[in-house]
Amino acid sequence: MIPRDFDAITKADIDSLVVNAVAERRTIEYKQQLPGNGDEEKREFLADVSSFANAAGGDIIYGITEQRDEKDKPTGIPEKAGGLAAINADAEKLRLEEIIRSGIDPRVPGIRIGHYDGFASGPIILIRVTKSWVSPHMVVFKNHSRFFTRNSAGKHQLDVREIRAAFTASGDLRGKITNFRTERLGKIIANEAPINLPATPKVILHLVPVSILDPVIQLDLTPLSNDPNLAAPINNGSYDRRNNLDGYLSFCLAGRGGNGGGYCQVFRSGVFEAVDADLLQHTTVEKLIASQLVGKNIIDATERYLKTEQRLGTALPLVVMVTMLGLKGYAMATNSPWQNANPSHKIDRDTLVFPDVLLEDYSTPADRLLKPVLDAFWQSAGFSVCEQYNELGRWDGGLSRLAGYRS
Repeated sequence: MIPRDFDAITKADIDSLVVNAVAERRTIEYKQQLPGNGDEEKREFLADVSSFANAAGGDIIYGITEQRDEKDKPTGIPEKAGGLAAINADAEKLRLEEIIRSGIDPRVPGIRIGHYDGFASGPIILIRVTKSWVSPHMVVFKNHSRFFTRNSAGKHQLDVREIRAAFTASGDLRGKITNFRTERLGKIIANEAPINLPATPKVILHLVPVSILDPVIQLDLTPLSNDPNLAAPINNGSYDRRNNLDGYLSFCLAGRGGNGGGYCQVFRSGVFEAVDADLLQHTTVEKLIASQLVGKNIIDATERYLKTEQRLGTALPLVVMVTMLGLKGYAMATNSPWQNANPSHKIDRDTLVFPDVLLEDYSTPADRLLKPVLDAFWQSAGFSVCEQYNELGRWDGGLSRLAGYRS
C-alpha cells in the first residue's frame, strides 16, 4: 500500500513505485489493464478486491507494466507506469464501483477509487481497499460463491477452517461492541465517568469503530489539541479540554450543583463517548422534553464527531449508538395536535437504549443516519415516527409538519 493518505496521493507517489522497484506484496498489486466486461474478468477482479478486504487491505493499481523474467512471466516488480490508453477515467470508476457493489456480499465499506493523469498513454487508476472489520466478504457474482484472502504470494481461496475462523472473529466483534457499550453505560450510571455529573437525565452518544477488535490500532489524537472544536461536548458552549490516560477529554466548565454539564471522551482506538446532563432537564413541572433542541444537538454533535473521525483516519465502518437515562415519566414537547390531545402519554422507563446504526460511508448525512434512532426516541413517547423529519427523510425541526397542521 502506498504509505500516504488516499486524498494526498499524487503522480509522484506512483512514479516512485517504479523508480524504487517496489515489488508486489500482500498490500499492493499491479495490473496493466482494467478488467473487461466478461464474466471471468469480473470474477477475477472481485476476487482481488475481496481478498484485500479479507486480509490487511491494500492498493490495486491499473496502468502499470511489470518486469518479466526469462520465461516471460511477470515478476511483480514495476517496469513502467504508462497509464491506460483510450479510457474515460470517470466512467471506468463508476463501472468498477458498480461491479464491486453488486458482486461482493456483504458490501465492502471504505473502498476509494482515484485516477491520476500525466502518464504517457493515459491515466492510472488506483483502488484502495481498507481492511474490513465486517469480513469475511464473499464473491457472489453469477453464483460464484467463494471467499478469498491474501498473503505475501498473492490471493488464495479460503479453506473451510479459515472461513470458520473469519466468521468467529466477526461474531467476537459484535460481542465486543455490545460489551463496550454495556461497560461504559455502567460507569456513567455509577458516576464513574471522567467528570462528576449531576443526577439529571442524560443523553449518551457513542461512536465505536469496528476496528476496536484490533488492540494494535492507536490513533494519533494530536489534531484534537490543535483544534478544540473537533471534539467539543454535545452542547458545545463553554468547555475546557485536556489529555488524559484514555486519550483526549473535553468537558463543560459550568454545571448544576458544582458538577459538570457534560463531556466528550475520545479514546485512542477512535471511540467517541459524549454525555450531556443538561439537554434533557425539564423547565416545567410537566417534565416535557424540548424535542427540537435535543434532536438538533444530537445530529449536530454526530456530524461534528464523524468529521473528526474522518480527519483522524478512523477506518469504516463504525457503529453509532444513542442512549438516554432518567426519562421515565417524561413526555415530548411538540406542536403536534396529537400530543395536545394526549398530554398524559409518558415515557415508561428510565433507560432508553436505541437501535444501533452502522456508518459505511462518511458522505452519509448525520440526520439521515440517525433517523431510526430519533424515530425510536419518539416512539418511546407514543408517536409513530419522529415528527421533525420531512417526506424526504431529512431533519427540518418539524417545520414541514407544522406547515401541514396550519394549512
